[in-house]
Amino acid sequence: MSNPYPGQTPPPPYGYPVPPQPPKKNNVGKIIGIGCGGLIGLSLLLAACGAIIGGNDAFKKGAKDGAKSVSMPAVSAPAAAPPGSAPAASGTPASKPVAKQDVELTATPAEFNASVLAQGDDYTSVQVTVVNNGDKEVSVNILYFEVTAADGTRKTAELGAAGDQIDTVTLAKGEKVTGAVTVKGKITAKTVYFKNGLLGKSYSTSVK
Repeated sequence: MSNPYPGQTPPPPYGYPVPPQPPKKNNVGKIIGIGCGGLIGLSLLLAACGAIIGGNDAFKKGAKDGAKSVSMPAVSAPAAAPPGSAPAASGTPASKPVAKQDVELTATPAEFNASVLAQGDDYTSVQVTVVNNGDKEVSVNILYFEVTAADGTRKTAELGAAGDQIDTVTLAKGEKVTGAVTVKGKITAKTVYFKNGLLGKSYSTSVK
């Protein structure tokens, strides 16, 4: 007997319950699942491409910066100063020249040249030079001199004992006088002292 309901389940015989129809398959979920999976895959692909592109850009930037650091020009040495130019000032100030004293005193050992007033030869003579470098006059007299021995003994000059005794003079600026300063006894003269007048300034020099 042919089925009057082609493509469908024939109804049961009269008196039997109708069997439930099998549920129809819904393809919408499958389509949505496939679409979501595709979107996720596409997102991962785009992220990977972006990372690769970003890495390439960072690599290019680093290479460029490295090239810049390598190609920096070297600092050139300062040019030499032209001939005749003044030297550059250094951190250490130049030492100032020692200013001259208003009275310059020098002394050297000398032989004793006895005068008629000398009592024997027990004397020691020193040849002394006095130079006036100042603006004021300088008074020179044998009585204004003293001599210190090597043992520290200080002796006054003997008036008239030496025939070449230093003169009694007044020195103007730029003038000088040289003569013997003699003391009693045989000593090793170390220092000569001179006072400019009785109340003037004192000066000293080593005997050498």
